[in-house]
Amino acid sequence: MKLIQVCTTDELPEGEALKIENDGTPIAVFNSGGEFLAVDEQCTHGEWSLCDGFIENGEVECPLHGAKFCLKTGAVLAPPASRALRVFPVKIEGDRVYVDVEGGHYEVEPVA
Repeated sequence: MKLIQVCTTDELPEGEALKIENDGTPIAVFNSGGEFLAVDEQCTHGEWSLCDGFIENGEVECPLHGAKFCLKTGAVLAPPASRALRVFPVKIEGDRVYVDVEGGHYEVEPVA
């Protein structure tokens, strides 16, 4: 486990995202409905930043081609993407938001 502090709860407003990097691995951290979630930062279809996407109801829509992903499981919810995202554990301590950057895993099998 490798927890890194990414922000405070006040620094990431609802419906917003921020990008962090760990050893060259980009991770997106989202505030969706007051819940802080972290997934791979790049869309699995077009390698585009999901931090620039539309966030609503626990989902993010890629701004490039409209693929949608579940922020809790990383599952693909709408094409053209077909591979799931890795999800990363998030921990809140007081007002600090931490991501376990070594704990990335697939909740849903990434279909090729």
